[in-house]
Amino acid sequence: MDISTSSIDELVLEYFRRLEERGLGRWVDEVFPTSSRLDRVRELAGRSAEDAVEALAGEIAGKIVAEVAAEVVGAPAETAVWLLARRIALWYLQLAVELGVVRARR
Repeated sequence: MDISTSSIDELVLEYFRRLEERGLGRWVDEVFPTSSRLDRVRELAGRSAEDAVEALAGEIAGKIVAEVAAEVVGAPAETAVWLLARRIALWYLQLAVELGVVRARR
């Protein structure tokens, strides 16, 4: 499945770039959207977007390289990791809507 990067957050994209520059590209794969991650979004359907983002972010946070996150965000590592985890989770939600995995509630 082709994943759109047009909707990717600039900080997340910069995080991916820095990982690649440092030879840590395997960490990009740790958080890049996959069909199983979109299935996880489907499992969270029915919850509020805020709850879904928090659940996904909790799953993503341990897969982020804290040192690189801190450098990209310009914040302490813990704060930077959570910020990136939430932004990646939002990206998952947006992709899930774009691909018809879930519907956005109005």
